[in-house]
Amino acid sequence: MTKWSRNSPWVIIWGVGALSLGISLWQLSVPEVLSLYNSGVYFGAAVRFVSGAWPYRAFTFVQPPGIVVLLSPIALLARVVGTHDGFIVARVVDSIATAANASLLARLVRHRGRIAMLIAGGGLALIPVSAWVSSAVMLEPFCLMFALAGAVVVFSNSRASGPATRSLLWGGVLFGLAAEVKLWAFFPFVAAVAVLAVPLGRRVWFFVAAAGGAFALSALPFFIAAPRAFLSEVLVEQIARHGNFLNSPGFGARLVNLSGFATTLEHPTALEAIVAFAILTVVVAVAMWRRAGAHPVDSFVVVATALVVGALLTAPEFYSYYAYFSAPFLLATVAISLARLAPVLWRPTWGSHVTARIRKLVAVTAPLGGAIFLVAAILWVTTAYSVYAWAYGEYEPWIGALARYVPAGSCVVYSDVSFGILTNRMTSTNPHCPTVVDPDGMWMAWGYQRVPAAAPFVAQWRSYFAAAQYVVLLYPRVSRIPWNHGLNHWFTLHYHRLYGRHYVYVYANDANPSPS
Repeated sequence: MTKWSRNSPWVIIWGVGALSLGISLWQLSVPEVLSLYNSGVYFGAAVRFVSGAWPYRAFTFVQPPGIVVLLSPIALLARVVGTHDGFIVARVVDSIATAANASLLARLVRHRGRIAMLIAGGGLALIPVSAWVSSAVMLEPFCLMFALAGAVVVFSNSRASGPATRSLLWGGVLFGLAAEVKLWAFFPFVAAVAVLAVPLGRRVWFFVAAAGGAFALSALPFFIAAPRAFLSEVLVEQIARHGNFLNSPGFGARLVNLSGFATTLEHPTALEAIVAFAILTVVVAVAMWRRAGAHPVDSFVVVATALVVGALLTAPEFYSYYAYFSAPFLLATVAISLARLAPVLWRPTWGSHVTARIRKLVAVTAPLGGAIFLVAAILWVTTAYSVYAWAYGEYEPWIGALARYVPAGSCVVYSDVSFGILTNRMTSTNPHCPTVVDPDGMWMAWGYQRVPAAAPFVAQWRSYFAAAQYVVLLYPRVSRIPWNHGLNHWFTLHYHRLYGRHYVYVYANDANPSPS
């Protein structure tokens, strides 16, 4: 065996990660930021937390606390370098997590050969939906990083009798931490339990107990701080979510998004997506029917794909970037299925009838063709990101204009806390300044955008406005704030507009002037 043959799997594992990281770092140079609202909520929650304001107790946060803990070291750094630069560091860390996912996925399917590794890991690095999360600050990359690492630990080094107890414990801890970031980790976790239950019997409880223990212990301080709010915001509000016409597309539209190509110039139609997924289902069924060379990773990937895709197709809410969570499992399923079918498909073509000259020609031209494909794929992905940025991005230089109107240390209430983060205007010297982080999450906690809004919810926002010196809105009357006639009239009487351009609207409170 040549040195290349021995080392090529690791070259692929590190190579797809480097490819993903390189694309993400390029995206950081683009002034438009995707998913700015969510990114601001997650990093803003960490900034509030290290300042002494705990989620669930001091402000609404409708996600598990894992992302807050993960970003806390960067939030502490932001106290020295400013929230703008801290946010950039957080985006780089997100890019690293996204790159790790590509490498972990390639490692997970290593048993199926180099081509399968390239399809899975390289596909995750290049699929357009990665642009949504790879240079933002999102939950999905971190959740998947822990889940994929857990799968690698549990399945990739299995013995004939199944994974060692130590692997089960460490893998369970990683899955528990994945759920601490986002509860969607439950679906690949259930897939892992289903695959492990038969060969392990009672030993599978080591895995389950480790996952449950890791989740419970890491969440315990936050639960103790605010038990009722924690249960409501992390569990009840997530499970009881409701969709509307904006965030609840139909079956065909969801399949288009799950392809990973939604809103790019190459996206399939609903019919094409349905046909493609139907063909994939048949291919997977045929591939799994062939029991030759069966491996527990194959079963885990297929079951996880079925559970994750099924959950996303039936969830009340659906957003385009959700497809990133299903992408690793779909790509791994494709890679594994093709690898299992390869002996049947390849034998008639590549046998004794292929001459040595043709083999040599392929060996020489394949690397050149691969290099050309790689360059073309990178150019295509960067173009896809530019299209996303033009349609959905928020332009950072425009947001920076509010720093000219809001003095540092002022008490500001934001409809998008990311605006305060990018301009180093998030933290206030006033200890009684409202700690608003996630207005959308507050809507959810107050009856999920009921119209008209509950009177106590409107009163809560009025108290925020009364305490603030400035209010910064994405639109003059952005919908995530429960405007009604009374609140609108009160706001008009007490605030005047200082600036309003490019989706940035700055209002000053006449009763609480800024100190000179």
